[in-house]
Amino acid sequence: MSIEYNTSNKKNHLLVKSHGESDDIEVIGSYVREITNICKQQGYKRILVDERNRDYKLQEVLDLYKLAIFFNTLDISQLQIAVICQPQFLDQIRFLETTTNNHGINLKFFVDLDSAKRWLL
Repeated sequence: MSIEYNTSNKKNHLLVKSHGESDDIEVIGSYVREITNICKQQGYKRILVDERNRDYKLQEVLDLYKLAIFFNTLDISQLQIAVICQPQFLDQIRFLETTTNNHGINLKFFVDLDSAKRWLL
């Protein structure tokens, strides 16, 4: 199981499109680290991540909590991150969103591109 992605430089943000799946926190962590490093290296403060072609396999609250704590170690509090996901994952992913927000990370999940762009830009 893996996550593949490509990036596009936009005027005001970094666009990331990903697909694949993983239930391994280390694989997900590596993916997130790579994206945030690209954003920092290129000077972007906003990231739009389109994950509508990804299947979220982490469903346990403890795994989502561990992922949120990992996000906190990346020093990404200066970034604004909008993630578009499949509607069926939105309820479970709200815990991750709340936990990361409580740690000072500006991350929000959406199910459509227009809402994500309005919030991000």
